[in-house]
Amino acid sequence: MTQEQNPKTVVPENKVVQLPVNLPLELIPLYDWWKTNGTQFIIQTGLVVILVGSVLGGKQYYDSKVATANQELLKASTTEELESLVSNYGRWKVGNAARLRLAKSLYDAEKYDEALEAYDLCLKKGAPVGFEEVAVMGRALCLEAAGAERLEEAAKAYAAFIAKYPEHFLVTQAQMGQARILALQGKKAEAATMLETLKAGKNNDPMAEMAITQLQGVIARYEPRNASPLTELSTAPVTAPTTVTGQPTNK
Repeated sequence: MTQEQNPKTVVPENKVVQLPVNLPLELIPLYDWWKTNGTQFIIQTGLVVILVGSVLGGKQYYDSKVATANQELLKASTTEELESLVSNYGRWKVGNAARLRLAKSLYDAEKYDEALEAYDLCLKKGAPVGFEEVAVMGRALCLEAAGAERLEEAAKAYAAFIAKYPEHFLVTQAQMGQARILALQGKKAEAATMLETLKAGKNNDPMAEMAITQLQGVIARYEPRNASPLTELSTAPVTAPTTVTGQPTNK
């Protein structure tokens, strides 16, 4: 004969539930859930905490690296320092700002092929906001400085700049670049006419008028020769992208 068993103490599969002493009846369902799911809940909660901590820690690390990179960019003054910045932060947005300044530094050092490559890569990766036009102009100047074999490319680059950015302040520099190329190609009369027309529209811009007048005098004196006339022709190729020497930074 079997003894009667209290139904409260018998569960399926002959497993006995050991309830804490004096556990209120209304908490029994919660206790049962905790015994079944408590361990998994703790593990999942711990993973969430770790994930959130990793995200916050990663953001702090990123912000710290950006701040450091921007400080180094502000202090960098040599080609070597800029090359180091590009090497260390080339995949970051601030790295492209460094690449833009490096391209200008290489141009100033008359390393035109390297400067052209730097400008091209900068444009490919996305120039800093507000500096795309500077990179495009820098690229055209490099083509002009590269020699007679690339003058046609330079002329097309200047024309493309004028067509794409008709209201940009560097348009005058692009037009002066077109005049220089005409002179380099032996078309001094065409260059003079272009500059005269350009100058007539700059009555309210003394700086531009002065630069055009200077270029007119240089072209009038220019005689083709074997040596590159870039520096002698005008200081415009050097001063046109002066914005590049600014300090674009990106976060």
